[in-house]
Amino acid sequence: MKRKLFFFSLLILFLSSSCSEKKAQFENLLGLPLPLKRFELRIDSLSSYKILYPQYVIENSKQKLITLNYNLNRLDFYELDEGSLEKSITYDPNLDFRKISGYSYVNKDSIFLINEVNDLFLTNYDGEIKSKINVKISSVFGKPHIIPGYLEPVISKSHIEIPNYFVAQKGIPSRVQFNDWAEESLKVGIQVEDDFVDGYYGIFEYLYWTYQQVGDFFYVNWPNLNEVYKYDLNWRLVEKINLSGNGDKNNRLIFKRGLLPEELRQKPSLSEMRDISSNYTSNFVFLNFLYNPYTNEFYRIVGHPIANNFLDIFQLDFENLERDYSIMVFDRDLKFKKEYAMPKGKYLIQYGAYFVTQNGLALQRENEETDDVAVFEVFKFD
Repeated sequence: MKRKLFFFSLLILFLSSSCSEKKAQFENLLGLPLPLKRFELRIDSLSSYKILYPQYVIENSKQKLITLNYNLNRLDFYELDEGSLEKSITYDPNLDFRKISGYSYVNKDSIFLINEVNDLFLTNYDGEIKSKINVKISSVFGKPHIIPGYLEPVISKSHIEIPNYFVAQKGIPSRVQFNDWAEESLKVGIQVEDDFVDGYYGIFEYLYWTYQQVGDFFYVNWPNLNEVYKYDLNWRLVEKINLSGNGDKNNRLIFKRGLLPEELRQKPSLSEMRDISSNYTSNFVFLNFLYNPYTNEFYRIVGHPIANNFLDIFQLDFENLERDYSIMVFDRDLKFKKEYAMPKGKYLIQYGAYFVTQNGLALQRENEETDDVAVFEVFKFD
């Protein structure tokens, strides 16, 4: 018993030292520069000011922002410079659409939607359904999904492919593809990387991998790995690129068991809880990897360690476990430039309320006084 207590004490000392070093790393970062500009969107009384799944487009020389209004089952189109709602497309949940959970806007003739029962739609600006397919393969675990800026559909001459999401088991495919909108053509793509599964800690924050297509390559951001994986257009791995920014951001790997979502309902043993909790609170999480085509630079958004205390993560509300966040900036050749610390609690990073614009990276501010305006500040990095 004494021996167990001794080793547990050593573990606590190690975690405390590790977290102190990581906290000092964050405190030594540069602060954000002053915002280059600001957008304010007027929000109606039935909608949340917390923007979900923003997609930035330029049409007819006008900057626009599209968002998923999840509560009202619609897409909202805003004119950014004016801050006004230009149009809403409402999808009747009692008809084919049901509850929309994701989308991707290509142009007014091609808007992809996916609902909670895995139906993928090709629609247009008038809300008309042009094509429909259920992309769930019953024998394959996972949830096909699309999110602008995170998980865009890949459209080629021969097929369309979308991510197979919520996967943390070795051997599970990460892609579903089809052609001619025919269910009999459905097939799976590459498996998720073993490095990702081994480093997955049973926490949903570590489940959200994302990717960007830049030229002839895909760049995949695994939330628990400091390497970004570069693939060719056939999803063959080209290289692993270490993008740690300032300081070492290697995560400790204790709990090596990928969990299925249904397994998370079964509370693990105390020792497993401590492993998961210590990983969650003392490790980094790489939320997203974005490309700015207007400035030819990349942004990697990082969540820093929370604390070194044991937390019952299966009981706490994750929205209340606030991390510090930073933005790492890389040039077009992925050479590190600078890393900037974000003020704690000021921006809605955990909601994914950010997007790339022609002027820089837009971050949504937390509202303290009103919920009828969504405020974005745009930052340009030297």
